[in-house]
Amino acid sequence: MSLNLSQGDRTEIVKRWFDLTVDRYPAETAKFLRAQADPFANPVGAALREELAPILDALLDQGDIASVEPSLDRIVRVRALQDMSPADAVSFVLVLKEIFPEVVDTTTEADTQAFDKRVDGLLLTAFNVYSRCREQVYDIRVKEIRNRSLKVMERLNSWREQRAGGSASDA
Repeated sequence: MSLNLSQGDRTEIVKRWFDLTVDRYPAETAKFLRAQADPFANPVGAALREELAPILDALLDQGDIASVEPSLDRIVRVRALQDMSPADAVSFVLVLKEIFPEVVDTTTEADTQAFDKRVDGLLLTAFNVYSRCREQVYDIRVKEIRNRSLKVMERLNSWREQRAGGSASDA
């Protein structure tokens, strides 16, 4: 399946995908994500604006889903850091199944089913990306706890040595 959609249809799908994804955030956050164009002030909005189109192109043009992992990572990583549940973090992928038939009315049922199957594959890839990101977050947290514990132990040992040294000189 390679859907030869017009650039207008592709643009409309990406626009609606962005809007529906942003709408899943709280109202004030959604307003900010739409309004702030600066990628440094709004990395989430920038990631969505920049990465949704390449992901859609890979789906429509039968591109390798693995090739869009960096794009998925850029979107999903922030969601993983926001402590979203796995379902919430990757749910933006499923929105495509709603949008596609609403925007594209010239495809066959077989094309729609093939597109839905590719979306399912993309969803699984997004979940794998989310899992890797969460694992990295947990690894960082464990290392931080271990480092803090080591520092506490070093301080305690230093205190004990000073105390033991002070007691020996007092005698």
